[in-house]
Amino acid sequence: MHIQNELTQASISVDDYVTIRQLTTSNPAFTEGGIRALIFRAEANGFNRCIRRIGRKILISKSAFSRWIEDQNGDVQ
Repeated sequence: MHIQNELTQASISVDDYVTIRQLTTSNPAFTEGGIRALIFRAEANGFNRCIRRIGRKILISKSAFSRWIEDQNGDVQ
């Protein structure tokens, strides 16, 4: 199943979305508490582009999360 976003016109697979626990289990460098802190401050830190809320469930796009991590590096030399 694919979802088309009108803003980006990119096709995103439902398989790209994971729960916080699934993300931290497959990527032990990140803790559940750390991800939850990012979600709590999502508006301020830009993490809101990585998450989708369905009721109380929070899903994280793995591809958007990877891009967000790369963006955090900035232009440090």
